[in-house]
Amino acid sequence: FIQNTQGGWMGTRQQIWTWHTEVCQGSFLPPFDVPHFRFDGLDLRDVEWWSGGLHLATLRHACNMQRIVTLDQFDHHLIYHTANNKQSSKGLGRFSRVSELLGQLRTVQKNAEKAIPVPK
Repeated sequence: FIQNTQGGWMGTRQQIWTWHTEVCQGSFLPPFDVPHFRFDGLDLRDVEWWSGGLHLATLRHACNMQRIVTLDQFDHHLIYHTANNKQSSKGLGRFSRVSELLGQLRTVQKNAEKAIPVPK
């Protein structure tokens, strides 16, 4: 599981405006504010930062949003990476089967549910 590489994101016009004006440090849309962005955001930020969603989920100089995925419809959140450029460059040990990942997530869910007291 590689963190912060979901490969894309979508937001409504209202969501993007809220991110820009209220949520994200240094703004979400150009022109970007210093000191969070040097050179109007054209410093060392790469494609994963802008199109992969790092600027949405990163704490420092970004939006610090959390991702939420419903486990009941987990397969609806999966998109095949058609570029196929990671399968050979990262080594098979870096990948997990979807069924294994879903099982791990369900275990975390069950443990969290046990730890949270149920109101009476």
